[in-house]
Amino acid sequence: MALILQNTDGTVAGANAYITVQQFKDYHADRGADTSAFDDEAIEAAIVRATDYLDQRIIFVGERRYGREQTTEWPRNSAWDRDRRSINDVPVEVREACAEYAIRALSQVLNPDPERDATGRPIHSKAQAVGPISESVTYAYGGASTMPAYPAADRKLVKAGLVRSGGNLVRG
Repeated sequence: MALILQNTDGTVAGANAYITVQQFKDYHADRGADTSAFDDEAIEAAIVRATDYLDQRIIFVGERRYGREQTTEWPRNSAWDRDRRSINDVPVEVREACAEYAIRALSQVLNPDPERDATGRPIHSKAQAVGPISESVTYAYGGASTMPAYPAADRKLVKAGLVRSGGNLVRG
């Protein structure tokens, strides 16, 4: 797998990452996290998965600079931060969130398929008891599942004013 870094113009064909392996290592070293157990190839794959997750989960302000031609969500046109400053490249908060998601992607699936019952409905939770036998199942609201939240990364994006929800800007 090749990590292809998106540039600040959004013009890299096939871009699949917001950060490099070195940026990942530096970010986590600054926070006292030891990433030495992971080789560069594993970190590259985690960064690509983190970038995918970030772009699938978050509805950002503005619109992709080059529309469908652009393979990442950033950089964007008509994007403003919470202080109403125009954003013309990949924001530092997006790069930091990518590093946060990537470290999690090294040890878990960021967006696992939901558990489903025999009819295909997503299960929110299950409880079982052994004696006298009992079982309880709670289904996801409306039969839909949601992507997991990771507050360390998510809050960076919301606090910066980069996230939209239902067409409205979400303020942290």
